[in-house]
Amino acid sequence: MIALGPLGDRAVLARFASEAEAARWASAVRARGWRGVEDVVLAYRSAAVFADPDRIAPEELEDRLRSLVADLDDRTSGRLIRLPVLYDGEDLPEVARRLGMTASEVVASHTGRDYIVFAIGFLPGFPYLGYLPETLCGLPRREAPRVRVPAGSVAIAGRQTGVYPAESPGGWYLLGRTPLRIVDVARGHFPIRAGDRVRFEPIGPAEFDAWLGEDL
Repeated sequence: MIALGPLGDRAVLARFASEAEAARWASAVRARGWRGVEDVVLAYRSAAVFADPDRIAPEELEDRLRSLVADLDDRTSGRLIRLPVLYDGEDLPEVARRLGMTASEVVASHTGRDYIVFAIGFLPGFPYLGYLPETLCGLPRREAPRVRVPAGSVAIAGRQTGVYPAESPGGWYLLGRTPLRIVDVARGHFPIRAGDRVRFEPIGPAEFDAWLGEDL
């Protein structure tokens, strides 16, 4: 089920029953390459389609968007991004203890599935990924957030996991870190988009050092 409505005078907002349906629909809109459509922004169970009203009439755009519903299939949308991670996070022992697992079991569970990028924020390029397997769900945010979380930190909280693109405060539990730079604001380098999939792959210290600072 899709619900369409205006978002200002240059966009249409579509709402869906699930994140997966929203991601497939956004991917289908991007694939059409319609004249006048400038951007498609995915966020959880919604997607916003921004367009130039001088190049495509709002009524025509809405009609086209509604017609997409019948075209959707069950294929997973987005690119698959493999992200190497050194699982040496300072919260890993605490996460394992609180979830009744060993550290190795936490890592195996975290790397055992692909995650959909539901949205980008709270920092430029921060991917909200989900959902975690049931074995890792349920941890609330830390009672005392850290003032400084290093760039590249891979963390979990609630049902989601994410990657800090830059040093910042943060309240999620740190499992490890990727050596790759997932954002470069100055160069406009934002390789991870909503609707993509991310697969975490464990690496050792030598690989981390060899890849440190390289772009994703």
